Amino acid sequence: MMLSYRAIDTGFRVRVIDKPGGFYYDAAIIKQQRAKTCDSKLMKLQEATQLINSFCSTERLRSVSDSSVRKALEQERSITFPPELKAYIDTVCPIAHTAFESVGYPVDIISKSEMSWNMPGYNRNAVTGKPIASWNDAWFLIANEGGDPIIVKLDEHSDSSTVYSAMQGAGPWEFCPIADSIGQFLLCAAAVEHALNFPGIDEPLDEDFNLAPQAAQWLFPFIKKHAEAYYDEWLSVFENYLDVV
Repeated sequence: MMLSYRAIDTGFRVRVIDKPGGFYYDAAIIKQQRAKTCDSKLMKLQEATQLINSFCSTERLRSVSDSSVRKALEQERSITFPPELKAYIDTVCPIAHTAFESVGYPVDIISKSEMSWNMPGYNRNAVTGKPIASWNDAWFLIANEGGDPIIVKLDEHSDSSTVYSAMQGAGPWEFCPIADSIGQFLLCAAAVEHALNFPGIDEPLDEDFNLAPQAAQWLFPFIKKHAEAYYDEWLSVFENYLDVV
């Protein structure tokens, strides 16, 4: 199913939208709402995978314990990964390529076999293989959306790893947070995919980019509950994202 895609400023990146008749850009600026509520809890990996598998028709993330890839990466640089990243690579990171459908480009998850310190197009020139100086060695790629890198920072060693995204090809990298943890990031990506394939709905979006009512009534409160601080970042692509809360 091909979806039209419009350009909006979600507060952390501008998305390009292919509309019938050509490209256009929406100049409206979406207000940033990243203030954390004091009672918000960090989404744990196990909790996230259980929630994802509860609404997905097929098991999208399967826990398989294997620390070999993570240990090899750590040994190669003589470092220790942050706790959640370590747990993610060991137990949840997919073995094969996995992508979550989104509005426009899918969210491509870096599989275990693809994880590497060599990240062409990000820390190394994809053609020459030469290092790209603007890439910080502490930025570790876990996914991308249409080439836009999605990372965690290796110099942040709290129990959960904040997930960041930046727009590719827009000058210096400007990473902004899109989730408080890897678990929360995976849950949001999976939830958007589920809404776009909601049971009983053939066309999830109308021509104005309103999400179908049944899907919206499920998705919008779900993200509000599990990722309230990033509600705009994940849902402002939908015209009616403020209608159901």
